[in-house]
Amino acid sequence: MACIFHIVGKKDTGKTSVIENILREVKKDNFKVAVVKHSHHKLDLAGKDTHRYRNCGSDLILFQEGEEESVLFMPTVFSLTLITLLPVDIILIEGFSNVDIGKKYVINSVNEIEAVSKQLINDIKRECQKTIRALRLDGVKVEVTSDNALLLTLYNLMKVLGVKNVSSD
Repeated sequence: MACIFHIVGKKDTGKTSVIENILREVKKDNFKVAVVKHSHHKLDLAGKDTHRYRNCGSDLILFQEGEEESVLFMPTVFSLTLITLLPVDIILIEGFSNVDIGKKYVINSVNEIEAVSKQLINDIKRECQKTIRALRLDGVKVEVTSDNALLLTLYNLMKVLGVKNVSSD
């Protein structure tokens, strides 16, 4: 399971800057990191295609901008339930102040950015490690790491569902 760190604070107190500092530091150690961001701004705007698909009953909408950026709209799934499936070593959550998930850090002003960043980086270095698990696939033991996103997602899903053994006919 990934290490989860939760950064909360009022608007313009430096939450994003703290996460940027953490990302720059932990990526030096080749950690795979996900950032989960809560926003009050609407991405799925009324009248736009994604909103129209949702209103017609689509259960999932995958939106891709150009060749790189993708957004997955899952109208019936609360995003925090997906966190346990993310194929990463570390998850940084910004916002969701009313949710209790991961180790929570509160930032009250931009004057605290450096101190909160250092505390988080120290905690990450002390508490987190690269994900290494094992699965037996077709009778062969396979190492599962965060470098293989699909396999780690499968491992995480099996763990969440309590699946110990899978076979096909």
